[in-house]
Amino acid sequence: MGDTMKAKIISVGNELLMGKTVNTNLTFLSKALQSLGIEVRSAMSIRDEARDIQEALKSSKEDLIIITGGLGPTRDDITKESVCKFYNLELKLHHETQTRIKNYFAKQNREMKSTNEKQAYFPNDAIVLSNNYGTAPGAIIKVAEKTIVLLPGPPSELIPMFAFVKAYLKERTDADIYQSGYLVAGIGESEMEAEMDALYDKHPQVEIAPYADIASIQYIFTSADAKALERALDHFRKRFSEYIVGPYDKTIETRVVETLMAQNKTISFAESCTGGLLAAQIVNVPNVSEVFKESYVLYANSAKIKQLGINQMIIDKFGAVSKQCVYELAYQLAQRTDTDIVLSVSGIAGPSGGTAVKPVGTVYYGLYHEGKTKTYSKIFAGDRNLIRKKATVYGLYLVLKALLHEDNY
Repeated sequence: MGDTMKAKIISVGNELLMGKTVNTNLTFLSKALQSLGIEVRSAMSIRDEARDIQEALKSSKEDLIIITGGLGPTRDDITKESVCKFYNLELKLHHETQTRIKNYFAKQNREMKSTNEKQAYFPNDAIVLSNNYGTAPGAIIKVAEKTIVLLPGPPSELIPMFAFVKAYLKERTDADIYQSGYLVAGIGESEMEAEMDALYDKHPQVEIAPYADIASIQYIFTSADAKALERALDHFRKRFSEYIVGPYDKTIETRVVETLMAQNKTISFAESCTGGLLAAQIVNVPNVSEVFKESYVLYANSAKIKQLGINQMIIDKFGAVSKQCVYELAYQLAQRTDTDIVLSVSGIAGPSGGTAVKPVGTVYYGLYHEGKTKTYSKIFAGDRNLIRKKATVYGLYLVLKALLHEDNY
């Protein structure tokens, strides 16, 4: 198959089609395959039905077919059985897998159910992929000049299992593929794309793929030419340095925590409209306790006055959603906690409460750092939850830029 390997991703699960589950596996697998120089030609989501699985296989012309989901012990988990029936492959008990599943239950002081037995059956020549985070093993099956990869649906099981698949595929591709990129924040996707045309045109040997998340965007650069890749990255750095917060494979909260640790600094938050989201996001990072002191969720005006001593006159004159109020919240919290950097946030998340001067989506920030307090404001679009999430990411962006002394705006 070499460096021209083509792939198809088939996601099995009624919950995907019903909108109950977001298909994050597709994004993860597409990025991972791209890094190997494997082109994803098509992707589809289908029901947990044998006919649908076999129809998907019948229409697949690609060299590599990755199927996710449907490997569990229940009656509707029929992916493996449907694949083997389509290719006339006999399923036989894989004793090592049977023992591993029994041990999985034994460690939890639970009895293995008879329904789990089917998870230990595989074709003779299949490479069985152990699952260290669940009971459903995966498999790599070579058949009819194709490579079929079966992976469990839960991302917490699929992602670690794919590490072996990636190594397996890497050995079977000839191309040297180089990949790098950046995470950007503080700017919308449409604004970025309006500026990206010149970069796309100037670097035709480099594939540049944007992956937008809430208030941040990954830009992944892939090329078979290392020098061409570096030229494109350098061009991007020079043009968008204001918005770059780190490498594409790190989250903004990770970058904030890493920078705090490197500078031996601590952080605290005073949150109103975000309601604790800043604290919740930053504690996703391991060892954050070394730098994170505390967070106050002060929603009511009376709480702002009682906990941090905000002057009633400031709220009466300017309102809780104002640069004057967030200035005081950040300054007062810094004095009480002796924290190196403090971020305060207050805004109008909606759907009501907006005015002509301060529409829904208006958010103010106060940032105390190195003895100075600055204020910022931003207007975000979206519903209540989206505004709060965007406000959280933008707040972390402000913190990181302040720590890096790149906050001259």
